[in-house]
Amino acid sequence: MLKKHVHIIFLISSIFIATLFSADEHTLQLPAIEEYQLNNGMRVLLSPNYDYPTVFCHLYINSGILDDPEYQGGLASDMFWEMFDGTEKYPTRIQIRETIRELGDDGGRFDIRRIDDIECEIGSYFLKGDIKPALELYADIIQNPSFSMKGRFWEKIISRIIPKKIFYNKWGLSRVHLQDLFINKKEKLHPKFYNNINKKDLHNWHKTHIQPSKTTLMITGDVNFLYAKKTINDYFGNWESTTEISDRPKYKINLNETSGVKMRFVNMKDLPDAEIRFILKSASINDDWYFSSELANSVFFSGNLGRLTTIHESFDKYGKLKQKTTKSSPFNSIRIEGNIKYSNLSAFYDLIISEFNKLSNSTISEEELSSAKTIRLNQIKSNLNNPKDFTNLIQKQYNINGYSLQKIETSFVEMNNVSLDDINNAASRIYDPNNFILLIMGNQDSCTTFLDRFEDIEYYEQTEELR
Repeated sequence: MLKKHVHIIFLISSIFIATLFSADEHTLQLPAIEEYQLNNGMRVLLSPNYDYPTVFCHLYINSGILDDPEYQGGLASDMFWEMFDGTEKYPTRIQIRETIRELGDDGGRFDIRRIDDIECEIGSYFLKGDIKPALELYADIIQNPSFSMKGRFWEKIISRIIPKKIFYNKWGLSRVHLQDLFINKKEKLHPKFYNNINKKDLHNWHKTHIQPSKTTLMITGDVNFLYAKKTINDYFGNWESTTEISDRPKYKINLNETSGVKMRFVNMKDLPDAEIRFILKSASINDDWYFSSELANSVFFSGNLGRLTTIHESFDKYGKLKQKTTKSSPFNSIRIEGNIKYSNLSAFYDLIISEFNKLSNSTISEEELSSAKTIRLNQIKSNLNNPKDFTNLIQKQYNINGYSLQKIETSFVEMNNVSLDDINNAASRIYDPNNFILLIMGNQDSCTTFLDRFEDIEYYEQTEELR
């Protein structure tokens, strides 16, 4: 039973023979993609690639950690991982792992299994003949989780016995503080997370946020269309929406607009290095300067020639330094994360701010713009021939572009049309030295010299609730 049985063959060919991302001619041709919807609103993308003897099956669900403001993402994350601990047909996580192993992975793992700020994903390779049992397993996991919570009892006991700081780890604190910056709520930290979440909470969040209209299934590889469609309809066609879909929360980063830098410091005495987080506002997918912002961020972050890499090299590449982005229709954020020696904290901060000032003053060159476009094109082209990478590329773009394959096509042209003025204007908005919030975690005594430079600081102890 199919609704809107619209067959769209998405073939980008001669339109992209023209120059795209550099002065040279490039041809970018995506494989065919057939798109349709089930009666329940679930979207399906099928893309054949007969050069591969396998298929990649991938579920993308538009629900994530930032849809759980009350528990700072703890409930959403718990719900997601509990889905893999047992279902109606596969009551234990061991049975799920054994099934995955029988379908080709000797470790019993999925190739992709993650929940992020705005989405959940499940994906793995299977043989063509195993599409049916694979989709049966996928359907049971997302539709019929049992939420046994067998490990929850012991977590509650342990969380009351072990010193609190074990639970107030840097990941948890970073996540909670990030959440608070977006939603401007002051909630308790891990005691609520560990002790108050129950099976009913998990069921309610699942019922509200894991729904067919939020889900896209994509299969890439050696696909038999008729067989795949029948199998998909058999296992997902009767999946019903259980509640009305509500709009996603309208997030925005809460910057202190009047006094400039807004900083939070968390005193974590045992950290060997300082942990630093810059969180910046960027363009959302709906903004007219979105593609300019994407290229501006490429100039700052990209590979061995990115400006952040140059800064990192000045410290002999000590510690982990990375960039993260959160993309959805309501907002787009960029995060610079890393560990820095206490002795280098001030110097690192100064170099970051110096680079922000440069980018705010139209210093991106034609060469950097051309390089950013070429890098983006090469990233896309490198994903075309591998089912997993291609599926990941299309799913993300499809789900943040209003479920429009056509918009994915035109987005490449729009990015190519970004001018030098466009990218510099975008950079001046993103990398304005006042357009970020700073989170530092570390030993307060070791950070004293750095902290003395700032007036507007919120101080927290490792086990303290957000004020």
